[in-house]
Amino acid sequence: MNSMTEDKPARWKRMVMQMFVGALAGGGVMAAVLTAAGSDLLDAMGPSRVALGSVGLVYALMAGLVGFGLAAPRAGAKLLNVADAEELREERRGMMRSTVTMAAIGVALVLLALARGPGFAAGVVPAGVAMCVLLIVFAAGAIASWRWRNDFDELNHQLGLEGCFWAFCLSWVLLTLWGAADFLGWGAVLTPIDVVTTLSAMMLLGAFVAIGRRGMMTR
Repeated sequence: MNSMTEDKPARWKRMVMQMFVGALAGGGVMAAVLTAAGSDLLDAMGPSRVALGSVGLVYALMAGLVGFGLAAPRAGAKLLNVADAEELREERRGMMRSTVTMAAIGVALVLLALARGPGFAAGVVPAGVAMCVLLIVFAAGAIASWRWRNDFDELNHQLGLEGCFWAFCLSWVLLTLWGAADFLGWGAVLTPIDVVTTLSAMMLLGAFVAIGRRGMMTR
């Protein structure tokens, strides 16, 4: 009992350090992307498209971090929320699937944010290309989910269900309040792209809530 009590602060320190490193990496990537995009494009995109692109970059960054951990388990074990390098090797197959999934979602969201459309003639991605990529990601995800349905243990199944539950609840609350404020004329305009951004962001947040409630954030 004493060893567990003594180890708890160390685990929290590790988690804080991981979050700090992740924040630095995310900030660096975001700054580089914004610099490459240029102020003219960002101004033309507007806040809603920038927010969608940012969420897509978060997905892509997470995929990159997990991919790095799989490629270099010893270094990755210090960065990711795992016990040691051996756990990364043991969970390689499942984590690789998650990496591919997050990367695909991230790319699709970024392409949507940069796609040409009404009010955004400066878009650098044809609208048809962005929609095709999104449909491919959805179709591939559905097929992969069906094929992998028996490859996950009971804990992972339960975490997936809980993550979806929290994602739905958080999305419902936020979108309901936002939509109500919009049609009541309180100045909080809700656009379709904001709905896409909210749902995508809540998917991530819901997963973190489900994992955190089970105490798996401090392993």
